[in-house]
Amino acid sequence: MSAVRTPATVIERPGEAAFREVTLTPRRDDTVVCRTRMSAISTGTDMKTYHGLQHPEQCYYPLVPGYENMGVVVEPGAYAPGLRAGDRVMINECRRYLDCCAAWGGGTLLVHKDAANAGGAGDPLCRVPDNVSDSDAVLAYLACVPLKGIERFRFRPGDVVAVFGAGMVGVSAAQILRIKCPDAVIVVVEPHPFRREIAAHYADHVVDFSEAGYREFLDITGGRRADKIIECSGNPAVPGVLHRYIKDGGWGDDDEPGHIHLNGDYPEKLVFDHYHRWFVKNVNMSMTCAIKWRGKGEILKWMSEGKFDTSHLPVEVWPAGKAKEAFRYQSERGAGVFKILFDWRDL
Repeated sequence: MSAVRTPATVIERPGEAAFREVTLTPRRDDTVVCRTRMSAISTGTDMKTYHGLQHPEQCYYPLVPGYENMGVVVEPGAYAPGLRAGDRVMINECRRYLDCCAAWGGGTLLVHKDAANAGGAGDPLCRVPDNVSDSDAVLAYLACVPLKGIERFRFRPGDVVAVFGAGMVGVSAAQILRIKCPDAVIVVVEPHPFRREIAAHYADHVVDFSEAGYREFLDITGGRRADKIIECSGNPAVPGVLHRYIKDGGWGDDDEPGHIHLNGDYPEKLVFDHYHRWFVKNVNMSMTCAIKWRGKGEILKWMSEGKFDTSHLPVEVWPAGKAKEAFRYQSERGAGVFKILFDWRDL
């Protein structure tokens, strides 16, 4: 069988992106062939890769970045027996190519998705409801990340939940918390004013990650602090000081301790404050990576029902062929850009 080459977003080396062809793995009996319609730059993982901050055992250059992509099924296969040609689907990871690395391979026009390259059982194809837009189907992927983390919490009425970070993961966490625990008090902590404005549409309170913001946080909680924290910033300076924001507790059998969940992708080591400041908190701490497969369908369902709202998210749509310029722009603007989507539909 002749090799199939396809246009792709490629990071050639740290700080240099390109748009060129790569070679797909050969089709197998179970391969589903998809054609991408839209994809995205992850301001966390993809920019970490672009800046050369991934650990060398995870990936090497050149590589195809991405995992936020959707498209249509061109040719069905046994990997997804319920799908037909023409179905719109969340595609997401493709972990293998013949002539470059995948990190995590969601940036090609044609995709061969099968059991050998799909990233394991956690990232299957998922049909997109008719009333969910292409762009929302792309945004749905990162919403699956905090969903997995939030499911670690055991909610009580009136819980104060602090969300650190107001990128796509943090804003999604705020929305999922509202769905899962409608009477929770949701406080987003975010240093960048542009992202604080976005978060204000989804949280009860938004504060700066500063001493002034911390004092405001104490006022909001009446000095009690948060019952639960979900850390979504990816900033390695944040987890080590979260003892300041979590409540005291756990001294009695009916005194539930605070719970901190780490949901960020940190480019550096996490350094925690002096142990005695943590020890007296009796806090539960957990972490999760990536998604649960059912999360895709759950987020898409909420989008279809109007429960998960993307109307306040300032996405920028770029032609897929402008990958080099888009990555440079994202790198220069940092948190001043919320989300870049790539449009592949004219290719």
